[in-house]
Amino acid sequence: MPSRGNPNVPNKQRRIASRVKVQKRNAVNKVSKNPRGTARSNVLLPTSGPLALPSGKKARKLEKARNHARQRAVENAMQKEGEVQMTDAPKTTKAKTTKKQDDKMDVDGIS
Repeated sequence: MPSRGNPNVPNKQRRIASRVKVQKRNAVNKVSKNPRGTARSNVLLPTSGPLALPSGKKARKLEKARNHARQRAVENAMQKEGEVQMTDAPKTTKAKTTKKQDDKMDVDGIS
């Protein structure tokens, strides 16, 4: 019988495969890490300089900046098409104002 370290844990290939799946799922429209330490990693990336991977904090800042730029681009496209968000619209409606004016009861007008 072949020797097996611990039969209750997944083997190395299954761990690598599940890690790759999780990284692909998390990498949609986000800053992703290179799968280092796996058989797929054949590229040595620098740890400093312009080609180095961003740190976690820097990656979050880049993600915020990217989202903000995407939102600005959408707003500019909407303005070019003629669609504008109404930010200065009045907060009250006619129903609320007429309700305040017609607040008298019928009994008040009888006598």
